[in-house]
Formats: sequence, structure tokens, C-alpha cells
Amino acid sequence: MGFFDYLLKNKTVELNVEATDWIDAIRKGGRLLVDSGCVEPKYVEAMVSGCVRNGPYVVIGPGIAMPHARPENGVLATGYALVTLKRGVEFGDAENDPIDVLVFMAAKDQATHTEESITQIADFCDNPDWLMELRVAKDVAAAEAILMRARKQCR
Repeated sequence: MGFFDYLLKNKTVELNVEATDWIDAIRKGGRLLVDSGCVEPKYVEAMVSGCVRNGPYVVIGPGIAMPHARPENGVLATGYALVTLKRGVEFGDAENDPIDVLVFMAAKDQATHTEESITQIADFCDNPDWLMELRVAKDVAAAEAILMRARKQCR
């Protein structure tokens, strides 16, 4: 199952989340992965620890971060989540802060990140129109409509 299909099937999209800082943003978005049954709570803390240890390596572009951790840190099944923040938070990446879109990724093993999903995520995050629509979406149904449209156009 690809990125878009997972988000739409498992309802792991949340909009306008209130976060006090990047740690709070990761924990709130990570909860979607826990609630969907694809990770244990320790995976969320591993995402936070990775950023504490390695800096803002999860920041992938202006306003976008992709929190993730290693499979052995509590991944039960491959899954994804997507969160927009009401107000962006600082991750410590001067070039790309503040971050207001977070794409969460959990892979059961290194081979599970299919090329299809990685390509879909990259195509979605590289499209400023889709990102802007997502940032102003009023509800999850509107966000899902954007994701369905993007799914049809992505490789």
C-alpha cells in the first residue's frame, strides 16, 4: 500500500494541530501512528531522540519535516501520517523553519519503504500548490480530496 492509500485508508491525517514546539509536534503526530497500530509509543520517543541527537535532519524542505526512526524502535507495520500545524514550529533549520507540515513515516524494515511510497511523498512535498492547498484546508475531508487528486497525478 502506497503513501496516499495508507493515509486515506487509515485516517492518519490531522489538520491545524496546536504544538508548543517541535517535540510536541512530533509527539502529537506520532500519536496517529500509535493509534493506527503501526508503531509502539517508544517509536515516537525514538523520533524525538533522533532529532535531539542529530539535529534537524528530518527537515526536508521549506516548512516540511519527515519525522521517522529506525524499524527496531517499535515499528509493528509500515505506516504514514500527515499533520499540519496551526502555527509553525522551529526545528533549528534556519533555511527551512518554521515547519508547519509533518509527514510521518514508519517502516517495518529497511526494504519496506517502497519506491512507490517514497516517490509519492517526494512528488507531493515538491508540489507547492498541493502544499498550499493542504495548509489552508478547512477539514480532513478537504485534505483527503487533495490527497486523492495528488495520488492520481503522482508516478
